Amino acid sequence: MVVGLDVGTSSIKAALAEIVSPGTVNILGLSRQPSAGLRKGNIVDIETTARSIDSCLNELERLTGVEIQSAVCGFSGISITAVSNHAVIAVANPSYEITEEDKRRVLQLAQNIALPPDKMIVQLIERQYIVDGYDGVKDPVGMVGSRLEAEVLIIIAAAAALQNLQRSADRINLYLERFIYSPILMSEAVLMPAEKEMGVALVDLGGGTTEISVFQEGALLSTSVLPIGGDYITRDLAIVLRTSIEEAARIKEESAVAAIALANSEVMVNVRNIQGNEIKQVSQHVIADIVAARVTEITEMIHAELVQTAYFDKLPGGLVLSGGGAQLKGIAEVMENYLNIPVRVGRPDNIRGLQHEYNQPQNAVVLGCIGYAVLKAIPGLIEDNRRFSTVFSKISYWFRDLFA
Repeated sequence: MVVGLDVGTSSIKAALAEIVSPGTVNILGLSRQPSAGLRKGNIVDIETTARSIDSCLNELERLTGVEIQSAVCGFSGISITAVSNHAVIAVANPSYEITEEDKRRVLQLAQNIALPPDKMIVQLIERQYIVDGYDGVKDPVGMVGSRLEAEVLIIIAAAAALQNLQRSADRINLYLERFIYSPILMSEAVLMPAEKEMGVALVDLGGGTTEISVFQEGALLSTSVLPIGGDYITRDLAIVLRTSIEEAARIKEESAVAAIALANSEVMVNVRNIQGNEIKQVSQHVIADIVAARVTEITEMIHAELVQTAYFDKLPGGLVLSGGGAQLKGIAEVMENYLNIPVRVGRPDNIRGLQHEYNQPQNAVVLGCIGYAVLKAIPGLIEDNRRFSTVFSKISYWFRDLFA
């Protein structure tokens, strides 16, 4: 069994699944609750966040009948930065056969970078290994060579951001097995291997942030986080229509479109006032005018970020848009017209056996936790073991090995 947890600015999602065979998963349940206590992906109120997580997990326990004690947690936020690094060692084995110890040593050396006291490493991502000058090696163990090099991407975050999330979990006696960078989880759920190999930009349009990650040759090359997301659209609707945030979110979900050309001026939408005791009607055209301005701004920022990283002209796989914001009608078409590259909405299609109701962009990260277990399953994870704590112990060791 595997439990995934995605703590987002707008919502918290949790999923419980069992791996029935390598490559096949049975989703036992997925719960989603509005989140509170977060801003732009960072926790600003530990107690409130803890209650939100607890509410989400309680709902999942009610759906599945399984008590949840541990989870694998996706992590992101505006404090995230990425640093590329390179390390070289001499192979210690007299026969020059590269061992797991050599691999461990070069990765350890690669993450030896100077960090401010308020920063910490979230994850070390292996791009490639180079053996005696031959690059493109995915796993050097067992190969013969005298010189081993590693190229890695180091994901760094504010230590306080991770500690606050950990403390929120501690408040409800939830053990977080491992923090995994959310775009890595999302990529396993929504990207095709060919896209990751050729070059593709994965954009996670969340509530408070937008994460832009570029993959090429099967590995993550760069990542960045913009402090803007779908909540900006919601707030604009609330201000202009003079309604509550909750009502604006409902209007965005049910009636909004990403471009004025997609709107029908004859379609009228009911809008409640802030107090909720009066209703007025507004045309879909007016709503589209509000939404389109913010969608254009977000698209411009994504374009500027990709140009700055110098990868914009190296994306034959185009752009894959996922996360809750990807559900806005017409947003992929708007971005495609502006960026002049292929854009598609990324759904967690890579997870076989997924029920239709779970196959939504907003579930990509939490199901990515499940996807990792499916794609990297080892025999110990597939044993018919009903002892929940024992199963999670095995998962803990597996994740520790996977990201060591």
